Amino acid sequence: MNERDRSQRQTGRPTDRGSRGGQSGGRGPSRRDAGGRESGGRGRQSDRDTGPSIPEDVAAADLDGEVRRDLLTLDKANAERVAKHLVMVSRLLDEDPSLALEHARAARGRASRVGVVRETAGIAAYTAGEWQEAITELRAARRITGSTALLPLIADAERGLGRPDRAIEIARGTDGRALSGEEASEMRIVEAGARMDLGEPEKAVVTLQAEDLRPGQTGTMAARIFYAYASALAAAGRRDDAITWFMNAASADVDDVTDAEYRLAEYVEGDEGGGTDGVDLSGVDVNGVEPTGVLEDEVAAPTATPASPATPTAVSAPAEPATSKPSITTNDDDAASDEATVDPVDLAVADTVAQAPAAAVGSGVPTTTLADSYDALLLDLDGTVFAGHQALPNAVESLERVATPQFFVTNNASRRPAEVAAHLVELGFDATEDLVVTSAQTAARLLSEHVQPGARALVVGTDGLAQEVREVGVGVTRSADDRPAAVIQGHSTETGWAELSEAALAIRAGALWIATNVDATLPSERGLLVGNGSMVAALKSATGKEPLVAGKPAAPLMADAISRSRANRPLVVGDRLDTDIEGAHSVGIHSALVLTGVSGIDDVLVAPPEQRPTYLIDDLSGLFADPDAVRVAPQPGWEIEVDGPRVTVSGDGAPQSLLPALAAAVWAGFDEQATDTRSSQSEDLSVRAVGDAARDALVAAGVRVVG
Repeated sequence: MNERDRSQRQTGRPTDRGSRGGQSGGRGPSRRDAGGRESGGRGRQSDRDTGPSIPEDVAAADLDGEVRRDLLTLDKANAERVAKHLVMVSRLLDEDPSLALEHARAARGRASRVGVVRETAGIAAYTAGEWQEAITELRAARRITGSTALLPLIADAERGLGRPDRAIEIARGTDGRALSGEEASEMRIVEAGARMDLGEPEKAVVTLQAEDLRPGQTGTMAARIFYAYASALAAAGRRDDAITWFMNAASADVDDVTDAEYRLAEYVEGDEGGGTDGVDLSGVDVNGVEPTGVLEDEVAAPTATPASPATPTAVSAPAEPATSKPSITTNDDDAASDEATVDPVDLAVADTVAQAPAAAVGSGVPTTTLADSYDALLLDLDGTVFAGHQALPNAVESLERVATPQFFVTNNASRRPAEVAAHLVELGFDATEDLVVTSAQTAARLLSEHVQPGARALVVGTDGLAQEVREVGVGVTRSADDRPAAVIQGHSTETGWAELSEAALAIRAGALWIATNVDATLPSERGLLVGNGSMVAALKSATGKEPLVAGKPAAPLMADAISRSRANRPLVVGDRLDTDIEGAHSVGIHSALVLTGVSGIDDVLVAPPEQRPTYLIDDLSGLFADPDAVRVAPQPGWEIEVDGPRVTVSGDGAPQSLLPALAAAVWAGFDEQATDTRSSQSEDLSVRAVGDAARDALVAAGVRVVG
């Protein structure tokens, strides 16, 4: 099956996109309308007087009544002509996207200020592969209607122009994260495709894990999500997992909108031939199609406010830049750019957060608190909420006052969720087991995705971890003599030489190795104890192997937590840069570091980019701070100069803003230096104060002041 045929099978409609390497495929400014005249202009007299011919059997009454009402601002004759062009767009979108676009352009030329007309023009351009024109029209429709439903199409069109980073910015922006339902699913599919374009298939996998991936669902959306997930797994080299999810997609695809059955056949043919030549696993071309719309019938027929946007392709091949772009003139009132408001900056530091105007720093209770700015809090436990058998200062009172949904996300795999919840309740917190997400649960899920049901796994860890393994249909053993298919390792105070040796034997014999987490230490009221990561390091040394990691900073646990919370804008709150904060970075969400656990301010100042938090707060009471006051950024009232490793602080700003301002200045200074210079400067970092106010604030914040 060639690429064109595969694209037809994938989208369920004919495609005629042309090639991107130098031929325009009939697109661009040279396109002519049915009368042989140049088209593509907006609001020109030729568009109003000519345009594609309309068959005599087409009537304005064929258009949906709600859409026709949107045309009442036009004079009667013009409204009728526009309506007929829109009917033709609906008729032709599947069979002749180029001609459908010509009709859409003719309608736009007559009614450029009507939102549904611009929306239709955008969808038609998108379906025809005219990416820049699609972006222009869809953004114009957004300006007119105020709807965010078209954002996934805009993001996917950015991919079509070879700008996947731009697509990710839109997906991760305030409006993109505020999407819900199928629109949010569409955006995740587009974001996953953009991750693939950038050669990041593992991040594509994580992006889609925020969706409902329960097998057994049926319908178009389930089929497309399963198909996208399978494609991402294939590109990540996880062939067996990809086969499973292509099977799930085929079962869900009752409307035949994907080519999942064909992809499965390719795998089977590859197996029969003794290899995988029948399927491309490189990640360069996993769908065989460019970004392109798969419009549902009810969306193809324009509506004033679509229930859902046109659906972009699943995880598709990287789009090469188009060699020619439509030349579109605009009326003055339409010429203003409608670029997305998200700047291409580090999401963990300066991504846009939807929030009400905040009170001035230091003015008392803020209008919007840090907790209010997000729709879920993903809270670490040890070092953040409690230390061993003691709640940390201000933790119980703060979480009791917070209205934002709270989920407890822990790398500790020694206890089951019910036990964790019981411990939290004992310490005075309000918690139930459904609010607890553990690395043991995630590790068991990963195990179930990599071994066959009924297989056995050697468990190094507690009985709680063993029970999590049993609940995903995998048998448990403690001996390498049972030839386990996998080893799963979590923290237990009972783990010793004998248990580690059994695991080493199994791993050396070829067993898959999954670690619940790699935390080197475990906080307690007595100090830092030996953590699971230290015992994982022993097995690494003994076997020369590397495990799959479920817990933070690896993405799987974070993805499970996001999925459990069903949040669009979650905030990670934790005490460790190398697990909690880096884990937030791994899935592209914001984080707040509390200075009550492992990582202190000295660690923060020299943190590498992947371990830098969005916010710095002393403890959980900081959830009620003005988010601007605790964001890592320059802060009013504080002047900070960085000269190599020497930092000078002056001013008398708000105390809670000092550390965020200090971190921002030091990071900016370090980032301007070469890596080797940065390393030496971080070792010699010294902070000086100018004035008593600055000195007192630094000392109170725990910063070592010299001079």
